[in-house]
Amino acid sequence: MKTEVALVHAPSIYDFRTRDIKLGPISDVIPSTPVFEMYPIGFVSMLSSLIQEGYNARICNVAAMMVSSGKFDSVKYLKDVESDIFGIDLHWLPHVNGALKIARIIKDLHPNSKVLLGGFSATYFADDIMKNYEYIDFILSGDLQEKNIVKLAETLENSQGINNVPDLIHRDGSRILHNQHGKSSIDDVFLNYGVLMKNAIKYHDIKGHLPYASWLENTEAMTVIEHGCSFNCAFCGGSNFAYRNNYNDISPVYRKPEIIAEEISLVQEMLGSPVFITGDINRAGEKFYSSLFQEMKNRKIDLPLLTEFFVPPEKHYLDELGRNFPDFTVEISPESSNETIRNKNGRPYDNKSLENFIENSITAGSKKIDVYFTIGLSGQTVDDVNIDLDYSEGLMKRFTNNKEKLYTFISPLTPFIDPGSLIYEHPGDYGFTITAKTISDYFNLLENGKIWTDFLNYYTKWMNVEQIARATYESEIRMIRIRQSLGLLAGQDAEEIVKNITGYMHGDNYISNENRSSHLSYIEKDVEWSYKHKLTKESFLISLYRSYNDVKKKL
Repeated sequence: MKTEVALVHAPSIYDFRTRDIKLGPISDVIPSTPVFEMYPIGFVSMLSSLIQEGYNARICNVAAMMVSSGKFDSVKYLKDVESDIFGIDLHWLPHVNGALKIARIIKDLHPNSKVLLGGFSATYFADDIMKNYEYIDFILSGDLQEKNIVKLAETLENSQGINNVPDLIHRDGSRILHNQHGKSSIDDVFLNYGVLMKNAIKYHDIKGHLPYASWLENTEAMTVIEHGCSFNCAFCGGSNFAYRNNYNDISPVYRKPEIIAEEISLVQEMLGSPVFITGDINRAGEKFYSSLFQEMKNRKIDLPLLTEFFVPPEKHYLDELGRNFPDFTVEISPESSNETIRNKNGRPYDNKSLENFIENSITAGSKKIDVYFTIGLSGQTVDDVNIDLDYSEGLMKRFTNNKEKLYTFISPLTPFIDPGSLIYEHPGDYGFTITAKTISDYFNLLENGKIWTDFLNYYTKWMNVEQIARATYESEIRMIRIRQSLGLLAGQDAEEIVKNITGYMHGDNYISNENRSSHLSYIEKDVEWSYKHKLTKESFLISLYRSYNDVKKKL
């Protein structure tokens, strides 16, 4: 079935299945694999917007299908997709290799179709891309493009001039043209998983619409409370500084509580799955979160919720959260146990506040608490990393028991310091050296690298690449031993993971799963936060389809 728009998600490295590469810890602390096969949540919103306006549109998660099957032929699949526009996300920079290679394949297969890029990284490197990659026809720059992608589809359908499509970057001969900036509204964002599921059936392409490879095994939904951010974490490409200077004039922009609640209500009705609410609800203010909680209560929301915090909230907020939603989980990223380092990198609070937050979360009834630390921060030495490990062990021993579970995680800043972030724009002020600048630099890092440290685009005056790597390996072994000592990880599993990490350290053989995308150290149950689902007609069908796939694999 022909479409006007096909939204295509590429793997981070296109030929990851055939290359001898060790992807390492670059995605240990997220559900996605090192191939980063989770497409941006904006795909769901843009799909909803296009369909609402009467256009045929679909999602093609090529990355997830490549992860799921070594036999999947991406070229054959894309050849069978007929579309006027192929929209490829280049949101986070780790996708540059896969995104540009998929774009080239699509242009060769469908020379009369238009290839469109969008996302933060596409916006940041827009002129560079348009100058050097002739098979890219358009870039939609900035954020909140739900209406503009509809406008582009309409313009091409009616053979109108494209100069009136807001935020579009295109060519006129050798000239690169930037259309006027549009006034997009956050009210245009709506994440409708019902539309996603119906569309998967319409195009007989369930796997192509999956948000990530393991979504069938543990279905989760996501909603967002804001675009942009009020904080300036120095390494983040979505920080207030980065967002306002590159993607939107205002940061953050909050969504209406009733719209967020309606999205979650649809998830409850259709999927019955846990929901990750991204963004710090507490920081949006009491008026916001009180309204959101009331809207959710009005809709009788009774799903497991994962909530994240950028700074520790007060006890009264956590108590309010627990009273309204007894099945909730919390996560926070102090980055470092050293308060000076933490503040320099954009997390303005002390350890006492962090520990009070953990205690208050337990009192309020949080089912699980995740605390994240980072290697490679400004001002951080190897000794500081070891102190972080001591602090992490103390937290886990203090707060983990038969009723409560607190997990600490530690991982390096990988693979790149985000373009547009404070460190990227002012590396000297933060003691960093950035080793790649152009889009081709980043493409080649991923194209030629053999191990995850080859991909890094930075080192600091406190830690070189080798020290970052060794600190990562030793830290993750220590974290595994801590879990083992607390009974959170079986001895056999622990030994296999330690063997894996040791293999990485010494360049020896390592344990890899069949799709060559396994995490380096953290096992899946650490990262996952809830397996509770409500039975709905759609969730029953998902279960049947999962069982069918399991049988098919065995046969």
